[in-house]
Amino acid sequence: MMGAVHLLKSARLLLLAPLVLVLAACQLDVDIAVSMSANGSGSVSVRVVADEELVEAAPSIASRVLVDDLLEAGWLADGPSPLDDGGVVMTLTHNFANADELADILNSIGSPIRDVSVQRDLTRDAADRVLAADNSVTATLGLADGFNDFSDTELNALLGGMPFEDLLRGRSPADVMTVDISIALPDSSADGEERIEVWSAPLDGTSTSLEMTTSQTTDNPTTLMSRISTALGFLLIGWIAASGIFITWVVIARRRRALSHRDG
Repeated sequence: MMGAVHLLKSARLLLLAPLVLVLAACQLDVDIAVSMSANGSGSVSVRVVADEELVEAAPSIASRVLVDDLLEAGWLADGPSPLDDGGVVMTLTHNFANADELADILNSIGSPIRDVSVQRDLTRDAADRVLAADNSVTATLGLADGFNDFSDTELNALLGGMPFEDLLRGRSPADVMTVDISIALPDSSADGEERIEVWSAPLDGTSTSLEMTTSQTTDNPTTLMSRISTALGFLLIGWIAASGIFITWVVIARRRRALSHRDG
């Protein structure tokens, strides 16, 4: 059963569950960054920095043992690596191919980012080439139930209660951690054709909405085949026009000939 719980909550347990080990002086900073390219694919990166006090209180944070489940779920891990101040840093990345995969990845992270929805609506031409795209991301940010949001009924039942409940009593997530989310979406009206927005998740029991929309036009480079197709199209139009003129000329010529024979 433990394996099932780990697989179910792999991202949450690695990225945020170390919070259940914090002491009053510890600090954990989490930065979640989303980058979408013009074709709708991209990557999600999560950078987790634990300070020296947290590393001393929970030495396992500096061990890669904690990342096994995430590696099985498709995440790539860089670190944990020691920092000059005695803390450690780990960066996790996961690629996505489309909007649905991005939503799944962000939802797998769990609190304080939840109810994530990602939409990408495409406009296509007659040849089914993408001409434009409207991109949107929405989510709810916050911890409605404090540290309890990092666990659930199944995990609590397995461990006989919320992990390290005695240590955390009287403390708030806002006292010991930060979670920032940045999203970069393609936007034809922005400098560099990319717009970036940043949110800080409230950790004091309140919640806020994350909403972002962009629009882009997609350049379709002219290829040899498209040039040939265009040229053939013009030739076809020209041939139809020439055929119409020739047929009209033949009809007129026959009428003149018929009138000439009748008058004669």
